[in-house]
Amino acid sequence: MKKSSIFIIGILAGTLFLSQPLFSRTVEDPYGVDTETTEIKVFPNPSDGRFQLAFEYNGKEKVTAKVFDITGKMVKNITEELEIGETSVTANIDLDTPSSGIYFIRIEMGKQLLTKKIIIR
Repeated sequence: MKKSSIFIIGILAGTLFLSQPLFSRTVEDPYGVDTETTEIKVFPNPSDGRFQLAFEYNGKEKVTAKVFDITGKMVKNITEELEIGETSVTANIDLDTPSSGIYFIRIEMGKQLLTKKIIIR
């Protein structure tokens, strides 16, 4: 066998070996944290800037919530408006004369990061 043939076979074998992931995570756990699905309810959506927020809560982690515009600028920190119960979190939010457009509510609950889109008309 020629040296070039051995070289090509070595490259192919190396490609097959290196194409296998060294570490794998399941789709259910893409980042190595508990990704138990939590549904965020925002209503009405679309809204005029006043809306209600609700989601389930296990009563253990610290919860923070903020509203961002489409450019990523924080519009309002709504953490203080959250009413945290034993099994749920609710809030009545008023964005105080927002511009029409798409906004995102970002909720941090322990290691979990949740995002919900809301449309302001």
